[in-house]
Amino acid sequence: MSKTASSPITPEAPAGTLRAGLADIGAGLARWPFWWTLTWYSVRSQYRRTYLGPWWITMQMLVFVIGLSLLFGILLHQDMRSFVPYVALGFVGFSWMTGMIQAGSTSMVNNSTAIKTTPGPLSVFALQVFARQTIQFGHDCVVVVIIIIVFAVPLNASLVVLPLALLLIAINGIVGSLWLGPLVARYRDVGQIVASILRVLFFFTPVFWVTTDLSRAQLAAIAGWNPLAYLLDLFRDPLLGQWPTTAVIVGSLVSTALNVIIGLAYFSRSRNRVAYWL
Repeated sequence: MSKTASSPITPEAPAGTLRAGLADIGAGLARWPFWWTLTWYSVRSQYRRTYLGPWWITMQMLVFVIGLSLLFGILLHQDMRSFVPYVALGFVGFSWMTGMIQAGSTSMVNNSTAIKTTPGPLSVFALQVFARQTIQFGHDCVVVVIIIIVFAVPLNASLVVLPLALLLIAINGIVGSLWLGPLVARYRDVGQIVASILRVLFFFTPVFWVTTDLSRAQLAAIAGWNPLAYLLDLFRDPLLGQWPTTAVIVGSLVSTALNVIIGLAYFSRSRNRVAYWL
């Protein structure tokens, strides 16, 4: 008399594979007209019945940058002609990066109904976060252009590095959403931890303090471990007419590679279980 082996009953789906995770990301990228258009109309509807519409984003950024530059410029005894562009470009880049991290961490939780009821690639929700934050970044870039013109920032051949900086920041934002979204769906406390860490990172990232004012030991202790510091300098230096240092380029590439490895591994393994966690 033979016994039939029964498969174990588990409350969750089996772990996914890297191949399935990559296929999910590919399907999400292929649907770019859907998530980009949806995000664009979502931003427009947020500012419905206002005179300036989404340009309020630009106005708020401009006011904040001017206030931040005046405050820390006076406190730190900086030359305003060079300090205002430094702070403005730093804050625009920092806001784009942290905006994707913050929104990406809650991307799965905020779309729980769609995930549980509508089949489709989960990467779409990470890409929607990227689209929304990039649209806001595009409005903030108006501030960048104004600052560069008003303060006559010298631009040179170092601008060839800027596309690399934009690409690496975009990759980190998307991949960060891919693993933070499922992680927060599984452990909701992680969302609060991410928000707290980002508030602290504002002071450990060279947004309003100048890296050249510190010694190598001080810079390594304050920002050497911070991936956002490398990416921010890679973004800001070309716009200030400066070539990024080798340490900045290597740090940006290494931190991006580590983020991609973590993101692909965790997203691929957890994507089948996200619906059970919501």
